[in-house]
Amino acid sequence: MDVLLARPPKRDPNQMSLAVPPLGLAYVAASLQQAGHRVRILDAAVQGWSWERFERELAQTRPEVLGLSAMTPVADLAGRAARLARPHAQHIILGGPHPTAVRQAVFQEMPELDAAVVGEGEDVAPKLLAWLSRGDGAPPPGVLAPGHDFVDAPDPDIARIALPARSLLPMGRYRYLFATRPGFATMITSRGCPFHCTFCDKSVSGSRWRAREAGDVVDELEALVRHHNVGFVNFYDDNFTLRRSRVVQICEEILRRGLDIEWKCEGRVDGVDLPLLRLMRRAGCRTIAYGVESGNQSTLDLLRKDVTVSQAPSAFAATRAAGIRSLAYIILGAPGESVADVRRTIRFCRDIRADYVQFSTLVAMPGTPLFAQFESSGSVTNPVDADQVRATVTELDPHTLGRLLRDAWTQFYLRPGPIWRLARDARASGSIDEGFRLVRGLGQWMWAS
Repeated sequence: MDVLLARPPKRDPNQMSLAVPPLGLAYVAASLQQAGHRVRILDAAVQGWSWERFERELAQTRPEVLGLSAMTPVADLAGRAARLARPHAQHIILGGPHPTAVRQAVFQEMPELDAAVVGEGEDVAPKLLAWLSRGDGAPPPGVLAPGHDFVDAPDPDIARIALPARSLLPMGRYRYLFATRPGFATMITSRGCPFHCTFCDKSVSGSRWRAREAGDVVDELEALVRHHNVGFVNFYDDNFTLRRSRVVQICEEILRRGLDIEWKCEGRVDGVDLPLLRLMRRAGCRTIAYGVESGNQSTLDLLRKDVTVSQAPSAFAATRAAGIRSLAYIILGAPGESVADVRRTIRFCRDIRADYVQFSTLVAMPGTPLFAQFESSGSVTNPVDADQVRATVTELDPHTLGRLLRDAWTQFYLRPGPIWRLARDARASGSIDEGFRLVRGLGQWMWAS
């Protein structure tokens, strides 16, 4: 079958560029190619296409199958793409976290869909296309279809999944502001997370941690360097540092091969130590993102982070001593927090001397424990996020929390040190436009009434 996998245009053409490759689509594309299908990936977002151009492309190509993927905050974009595509595509399917979380409700949201994939799609997608081709019988496990019962599919064997079909992507167009070199790619070396943070959506990959072998990981890194001129990789694992021995093996294999690559990963403040961090630095690690979340222990307990406030300063000090940059993920205004509590967390980010901070509000996404516990209480604007307006779980007045969020971003970044770091990284990564938009947006935000 002729298959078009597409990321739709951006909601707002003036927002920061969606510069990260659609890795999930590339994985599914590789699986479908192995099954003998003709596959194309259209990344309309990174190419800056308008919705009018996107619709013209659909009308001209008239794909047999249009495949879309959606996270809940941008599910409306997938819905708009499906509506535009309905006259032009024989079959429209949706995968990703959103249909996995909401299940059959996705067909009320997007009646144009013919089917949706729940969970990881590499093994399911070829079977789904075979079922669509037959036109009868029950859908295969892992597939939602109107009028049919659903059966869960087993997780794919992570050691046997085909590498993403990056040759179908415009690799030269992707940028990442915090990269330390030009030539950017993303990778996944493990799936699943055994921790139980209440706000984290694990509906796709689940709680069972499944990891690739070190040699397999470095093989992919080597292929990215040789075939795509990649200089910097962002590891998308929920927790790259979960098993220390595997991190050591990956780093030692990178060093053994003399592979010239730099990278960023995600970790926990209770999962690193100085000797490990120094080895990671030698193997190319330049940035680690930690889920700090809050400077208030009551908030960490509410979020079920299973860490203490006192562990963050030690992790950030060790990261700094190893010569690695730090990024702190922070949530402001969780239930139970006062204005003073939020300001304490904002100060905490400077106390631990984080190089970068990403401030967010608490959102109860479908598929998370938090979703069943709380109802959203107001919309808070965060123009740094791709999904600019979020329904936020908080006991604070939305206007007050929005002002605190603005203060957090501007007080942290509109200082000489962070501005210099952003300018340095924007130049090194080739992301000058993205860096300029961020600083300009923060400046406009600061002066907003």
